[in-house]
Amino acid sequence: MENERPTEIPNEGTTPQPEEQKNSSPDPLSPPEEPIILNKLFPKVEKDLDALFPDPGMKKLLKNIVKTRQKNERFLKRINWPEIPPEED
Repeated sequence: MENERPTEIPNEGTTPQPEEQKNSSPDPLSPPEEPIILNKLFPKVEKDLDALFPDPGMKKLLKNIVKTRQKNERFLKRINWPEIPPEED
């Protein structure tokens, strides 16, 4: 008896569902996303940014840029650097 492993019997009639199909409904505890208004994120810009960038993906990207810039400014304040020094050639 060379092979003493029991043979595996496949489950007949049951197919596992992928996780994506099980969680197709959104989480009821998460708050609904507010629309991104670019004119509030960039108040100094004279043009209507919401009209220039109607794509929700682009709005989300620009919002992330603003958040990253704010995080960088807070970091620089914590390490007591007023600004990033310019690079010399």
